Amino acid sequence: MFIKEVQDQFIKAGWYEGRNVKRNFDKIKNFNKIPVFLKDFLYEYGNLEVKTLIDNAAGLLDFKVVAKGRYSIANYLTTPRYYGNVYTFPIAYYHLDFVDIECDSQGRVYLAGEFPCMVSNDFKTGIEKIVMEDYTDIFHWDPETNEWLQE
Repeated sequence: MFIKEVQDQFIKAGWYEGRNVKRNFDKIKNFNKIPVFLKDFLYEYGNLEVKTLIDNAAGLLDFKVVAKGRYSIANYLTTPRYYGNVYTFPIAYYHLDFVDIECDSQGRVYLAGEFPCMVSNDFKTGIEKIVMEDYTDIFHWDPETNEWLQE
């Protein structure tokens, strides 16, 4: 599914062809209401801790947090984000920057922290960019204009 370097990181974290951890997610309240593409991703890649490709630090994407109940899916379904007034859904937690990784129903991927940014308009590309630590062509939320501005 992903470019080789990213797929290799998932393999090192324990991913294998045909992996399915659906039972870990379907018991989560309101999980059935999140977008199908995100469910499919979490069924295959959820419950992994993936090291990012960064040279000078230890970046870790924790895809276990959704199944562990760190996030209330109900809150995500009922409360739009202040940035962009969109409803987002949790994907993972990024330990190095202390931010949540989220996406919206269109597949846009966000780093949701003190200074939110949109990593990509495309789900697959967004995940790849985060694992690769590639933050080129990202957008930052400007609270004064209520717009995404390219960095």
